[in-house]
Amino acid sequence: MKNVLYVERLKLKRSKLWLLYLIGPLLGVFLAYINFYKNYDLFMQPGDNAWIEVWTQVAIFMGPFVLPILVGIYAALVCRSEHVGGGWKQLLALPIKHSEIFLGKFLTVVKMVIITMLILLVLFIGFGYVKGVEGSLPIFTIFGFMIRGILACLPLILLQLIVSIRAKTFGVPLAVSIVFTLPAIIVASTPLGQIYPWTQPMLAMSPEDESPIQSYFLFYTLVTGTFIALLIYGIRSFIKRDIA
Repeated sequence: MKNVLYVERLKLKRSKLWLLYLIGPLLGVFLAYINFYKNYDLFMQPGDNAWIEVWTQVAIFMGPFVLPILVGIYAALVCRSEHVGGGWKQLLALPIKHSEIFLGKFLTVVKMVIITMLILLVLFIGFGYVKGVEGSLPIFTIFGFMIRGILACLPLILLQLIVSIRAKTFGVPLAVSIVFTLPAIIVASTPLGQIYPWTQPMLAMSPEDESPIQSYFLFYTLVTGTFIALLIYGIRSFIKRDIA
């Protein structure tokens, strides 16, 4: 598995990932701070922590829009080289378990999402100090929201990876990501939001008093169940599929 991850990293070396790592979080944080200060009196009530309120806006913009699209791009990138010149046949002919290849690509996308979220956290804090956000920074609380967002991305990563493996062009998984991202903010306010992979990151990243989640036990049970089901399906279909 270590060698598989190393090879995946080499394949992405010339992809200029740093642009995606920077632009995505920068867009999410920028829109969040603009919206927060534009509606400051509406968001800030007596006793509210300004940092938490700004993070709520980050979750709204990053969670259902920027992050799912980035996941779609990341998943497509890790499969791009295999779709060129019979790359799948060459890869699957190697003495490597097919399940390890699938897991290697999955873990590579997970790493990319973690890097994205860490940059998001740094930009969020940096912008906050530059803008002079009042109150103490609840760093561990914000970090917890970030971790929850990463965990809630896991089913979406698997789903996009399955699509990217099957699709022979880069545009298909990206189109799927955009199409299903568009209704995410609407679906999030309905009971379907808890099982809709494109809204789960936003719900997980949001503070409890700002989230429509009725039962966190049920929510994380659904996230875990979706993750396990997609993981089993993804590995089995990848092992059985004859990829041309």
